[in-house]
Amino acid sequence: MKYKAELQGRDFIEVELDSDSAGSAMRVNMVGCSNFMDVMKSMRKNFGPDLRKWPVPTATDHASLLVREIILKLQGQWEFPYQEAELCHCRSVETSTVDQAIVAGAHSTEKVSRWTTASTSCGTCRPQVQKIIDYRLGKKTA
Repeated sequence: MKYKAELQGRDFIEVELDSDSAGSAMRVNMVGCSNFMDVMKSMRKNFGPDLRKWPVPTATDHASLLVREIILKLQGQWEFPYQEAELCHCRSVETSTVDQAIVAGAHSTEKVSRWTTASTSCGTCRPQVQKIIDYRLGKKTA
């Protein structure tokens, strides 16, 4: 089974689990900026090679958000809060575009709107944008 987390065109981590082996052998491929690679090196050094056993990062830089995503996916706890392909119907903005902006640093609805145009017309998608921001940043929502 393969799991992937990425900031398109910049950083990615892909983990493949071999379900045939008793210990679930893990192959990790990654490419990224120096910050991303430093986070990965530090986590591996401090917590070992099995990403499933790593603690979930609480920092909000893009590298930590990607590591958080892959850990949660490997642990079966990744539950992205919005499932439709298009988030903003007025501006035809895809959910993935909004999500990538958040990973890249748009951590407020206003910034997401500036970077993507989502929620700049009728505004009914703004609560969904906020839910994605909260989920990505690890904030508990009611």
